[in-house]
Amino acid sequence: MTPRRALLSVSDRQGLVEFASGLAGTGWELMASGGTARVLQAAGLAARAVEDVTRWPEMLDGRVKTLHPAIHGGILARREVPEHLRQLDAHAIGLIDLVVVNLYPFAATLGATTERATLIETIDIGGPALIRAAAKNHAHVWVVVDPADYPRVQAALSAPEAGLALRQELAAKAFAHTAFYDAHVAGYLQTALGQAFPDVFTIPLRKVQRLRYGENPHQAGAFYAAGAAELGAGELAGIERLHGLTLSYINILDLQSAWAAANDFESPAVAIVKHTTPCGLATHATSQVEAYLRAHAGDPLSAYGGIVGFNQPVAPETVAAMQGHHYDVIVAPDFAPAALARLKRRKNLRLVRWRRAGPRPPLRFETAQVWGIDRGFLVQDPDRSPGPELALHCVSAAQATPEDLAQLRFGLRVIRHVKSNGILVVNGFMVLGVGAGQVNRVNAVRLALAQAGEKARGAYLISDAFFPFPDGPEAALQAGVRAIASVQGALREAEVIEVVNKHHGILVLVNERHFRH
Repeated sequence: MTPRRALLSVSDRQGLVEFASGLAGTGWELMASGGTARVLQAAGLAARAVEDVTRWPEMLDGRVKTLHPAIHGGILARREVPEHLRQLDAHAIGLIDLVVVNLYPFAATLGATTERATLIETIDIGGPALIRAAAKNHAHVWVVVDPADYPRVQAALSAPEAGLALRQELAAKAFAHTAFYDAHVAGYLQTALGQAFPDVFTIPLRKVQRLRYGENPHQAGAFYAAGAAELGAGELAGIERLHGLTLSYINILDLQSAWAAANDFESPAVAIVKHTTPCGLATHATSQVEAYLRAHAGDPLSAYGGIVGFNQPVAPETVAAMQGHHYDVIVAPDFAPAALARLKRRKNLRLVRWRRAGPRPPLRFETAQVWGIDRGFLVQDPDRSPGPELALHCVSAAQATPEDLAQLRFGLRVIRHVKSNGILVVNGFMVLGVGAGQVNRVNAVRLALAQAGEKARGAYLISDAFFPFPDGPEAALQAGVRAIASVQGALREAEVIEVVNKHHGILVLVNERHFRH
């Protein structure tokens, strides 16, 4: 009986020798390329080099090794077709029954260098060809791309009837593996060409974890990271859960919002988020404790059960100030040891460390699904924070002071984290009132003013877009708001300015909108 033959060509040597030893011990003939053959031979295994099978040496600095009929013919031949077997016999080509391949580490190289020549040479050609050939012919050939599958395959091969169902599963995994790999290569080349929105947009997604459920208990859910682990797509894409229950679908959405809102600022900042919108946010020139106390004071009722984001490591004195305040998640770049120890006493609190710095992602984009379940995606550049270069145009008779402008700039940074239609009332570099997600702007104004109450007097109102009518600004000024920041371009802009001047208020316009729809 002709022995079964396995071809091994791997860059990840984890478990290789043990798996190959198991094959050899049950009568399999081993073939291997280049470095894989040397590793097996050094371990005392009789591994035949690929060039001995093809009778051609490796060529072009290793670019051509396994691309040969003696290899691909042995993989692709259909065993149930006599003519295929006759052709193999005519050319003295033996069957290959198992292919073990993993690819050149393109993602790891991309995470380590921008050198084009190095990256191009890390694009695997022969490996994907072998994987795809074996996966196509999975009715007869085993294909293994993940060392974690070695034990399952070893067990199945030693069974009397090796399973077609498992080969089909491994074939599906193999095609997903090459697609994931090629998506990184395409993304790199498209980015190098400046193609932000290419005609074909491939997004490499890898499952990080299965979630208990999605937004609601009847919806299944999972978390996928964009890119390979070497590019920072590790557990929850680079964040580390230090304490508490597994994060849920909604937890992940909220902690992203809390982290993003707090990290829009350089000085100590704290954001408290409910339903992806800040209900409290404040900064302080030097004190994290003061930033936290102000953020909580903005809306203590809504803060209950919220997600807290910090832009600096959490200090012990800040944890002391949080006594009696109930939260679901705290996310920060780090935690002081004493702060972490104290917070870990809260059984139901999830603590997440998410550092700013990390390996670059393969692509920078945001998506939204549209037209039902499976029709399409909207893709855009991520929004960016309005920096100090954003021009503020004071169009009212009363002119803004430097302090006014500083408060308005603070609000303009925060407003992009509020669902549109979005209105904020701020003062003292803290949020006093929020009107979020309303279907008309004047109602958003009324909500923000109602939450701020008497604190609206002398405060600042921020709108995430222009006011289509003067009713919103008039309600704000009647409540005692000192100054308003809005977006220019309204058809009734002259009427808005007239109302502001009538109430002796201040109106500042910007030419940049930050909707969060």
